[in-house]
Amino acid sequence: MKNDFLSRYGMFLLPICFLLSIFILFFYPVLFEGNTFFFRDIKHFAYPMKLYLAQVWAEGEWPYWYPYLFQGTPLMSLMHPGVFYPPSVLFLLNDFHFAFNAYFLFHHLLLMGSVYGLCRYWGRSIPASLAASLTALLGGYFLSLSAVYNHFHAAVWLPLMLLMWQKFMDEGRGKHFCGAVVILALQVLAGSPESAIFSVLLVYAHSLYLAKEDDRLQGFTRKSLAMLALVLLALALSALQWVPTYQLLQELKRGKGLAYVDGTAWSLPPSALLDLFLPEKFANLLEQDGGAMNYFLQSFYMGIMPLFFLLGGLLVGREQKEIRFWLMVFGVGVFFALGKYNSLYALFHEWVPVFSMFAYPQKFFFLCAYGLVFLSAFALDRFVQAIIHKKSEMKKLLFVLLAIAMVVAGMFGTHADRAGLESLMILLLLVIAIFALHLKKMNRVGFFSLLLLLMVMDLMGKNSMLIPMIDGKFYTEPPPLAKRLGGTADSFRTYYGSLLEKPEHKIASDKPAKVVPRPPELKAPFYNMLSIQLALRDELAPNVGAIYGIAYVEGAATMALKEGVYWSDSFLSFDPTKKKRILKRSNVKYWVTEDYEQAPSDQYPRGLKKVEVLEDVLPRAFLVGESGHVPYREKLLDVYYDARFNPLRQVLLTEPVGMKKAKNFSGQVQKIEYSPNRVSLKTNQNEEGFLVLLDTYFPGWKVEVDGKPEHIYRANYFYRGVRLGPGNHNIEFSYEPPGLKIGATISGVTALLLVLLFFMPTRKI
Repeated sequence: MKNDFLSRYGMFLLPICFLLSIFILFFYPVLFEGNTFFFRDIKHFAYPMKLYLAQVWAEGEWPYWYPYLFQGTPLMSLMHPGVFYPPSVLFLLNDFHFAFNAYFLFHHLLLMGSVYGLCRYWGRSIPASLAASLTALLGGYFLSLSAVYNHFHAAVWLPLMLLMWQKFMDEGRGKHFCGAVVILALQVLAGSPESAIFSVLLVYAHSLYLAKEDDRLQGFTRKSLAMLALVLLALALSALQWVPTYQLLQELKRGKGLAYVDGTAWSLPPSALLDLFLPEKFANLLEQDGGAMNYFLQSFYMGIMPLFFLLGGLLVGREQKEIRFWLMVFGVGVFFALGKYNSLYALFHEWVPVFSMFAYPQKFFFLCAYGLVFLSAFALDRFVQAIIHKKSEMKKLLFVLLAIAMVVAGMFGTHADRAGLESLMILLLLVIAIFALHLKKMNRVGFFSLLLLLMVMDLMGKNSMLIPMIDGKFYTEPPPLAKRLGGTADSFRTYYGSLLEKPEHKIASDKPAKVVPRPPELKAPFYNMLSIQLALRDELAPNVGAIYGIAYVEGAATMALKEGVYWSDSFLSFDPTKKKRILKRSNVKYWVTEDYEQAPSDQYPRGLKKVEVLEDVLPRAFLVGESGHVPYREKLLDVYYDARFNPLRQVLLTEPVGMKKAKNFSGQVQKIEYSPNRVSLKTNQNEEGFLVLLDTYFPGWKVEVDGKPEHIYRANYFYRGVRLGPGNHNIEFSYEPPGLKIGATISGVTALLLVLLFFMPTRKI
């Protein structure tokens, strides 16, 4: 009975157990030691926004609006928070720390498992499928991309989408087509339109290029129409996300596209392709002295074995269409990833619709990475046949290994800090294994086992630190400043930075600040990548402080609002005295200065910053008895920020209002209460006047006064104003993203259509 079980399930269970073992080993600190993810965008965006999402869901609401940054900003419409992304359902769990880790681990597990399943469906051998899966799980591109989490979470769905589409073409079943539609919609909901576009183009090209010769011309029209239907249905299914996002684009700085210089930032330098042979040493990434994040992705290294499959595939196996296809995919990826280093890239930026909307050409390495992943599956099976049966092809493969070894040796000679000896040793062992297999001194099982072991050694050794992890207390234990300022979001805002005329703008980057001489008793480096991450948390830099209930007058954003950019640019252009006045009139009471309250120490390597409490700060909401009409933005702000202007007496509006000037106006805001997407206030006044709420004026906000809809005025340009008559009033502001109802209706109808299509018989494509 036992032998029957092993014979029936062993070939399925053993590979799965092997992959799970590698997965557990790699993520052991997160699974068993209480560590969590914190690097780059995860710290700035993922953790604060996912925490807010969980908190709002716990109140039975949807997180449409985010009150902690830029004096209030849309949340759901930004896409990258993933409000409607189904895996976010994990944040309904009571244990947020567990849910956060599970959310990230799920995507790595999905990538690993779906690549293996797809390769097996294509008929690849178990070892070849394992090689592809390991390349995906431990490849430098995917590990680096995980810190830019929304792009990674969208990218990992490609293998499953390709599997569903392949099954649909092979079997013609509606359920597989519906599966492909849902997966493409998931990529959109994950917050990365680029990954969705890459996936559609790749799946479409794959279905056309690998079609049978007798079906290529005849099937072109059917496949094109089916792909068009796939895209349209996926867009319709995800409309509840992208319709509000499209509306939001009108309010964004990049809504009409990026300039060529901005769009080609973080292009892939041609010299970086050498890192495919021998990457930088990231084993001590966080401990490197003076570490600075001057890159979009840390590493593109996918392993010495996939590189061997790539270069070897140019000489051996080109007769296989699959190998040729993935070679071409890799080449196309390099072509576009070069960005500004490719003279033809400007033509695409100028003439291809939507192309100018997306920044950072290094994102095109998506194609290269998947090219290397699937070449690992197809080329490995082909190479084994060549090694065993064809001596001439084996010699070509040995030549490729020699060429790779020469490049590695050359790079090691000029970069002695890189792990060149390890790579050369792996190549030597691979050469010995090839000879042993050819001379029948080693069987296939032994060869495959050694190759997989070498892959694990290579990738684990070089890429293990590409996902830095830290103790979960990094988030859960508030730093000293958070204990003082935490929970003030509903009353006053915080500013983090300098008031110098040309301050170092460090919100949007993790570059080290100006070095302050450290006490001589400190032996450790004054700052490194880890101390920078800790300092950004300890100093309550945006957006980390939002975790502790701190609201900021500005912050770090993936897509900045035009008015938010204007506020920041105008603020930075003024002298320190006027900057303080602007902060006070923006409801900023706490200024985290550049000065030290506590000098650098072992516990706080960059010290603790001093918090200055500003006086005479405007309250979050107040009543005034006069209004003035100033239609022009620049002139209005000149008046508003002028020292002679009293904002507690008069409000400046961008539209005329026929209101008598109050002779002896008095009034007060008796209560202000914030809840998800709402602000409730109670007021009392003796004459007609205006309520001024120092929250962002933005389309989608509505107001009711004593249960009746009223008009929201643009007050003091950036804020909200409501005209009120004398007496007591209950005012409630509420926010709903423009386009949400239309998008939700389209998504709901499409979901019903897909349910019908799921059970409908479909002809084979």
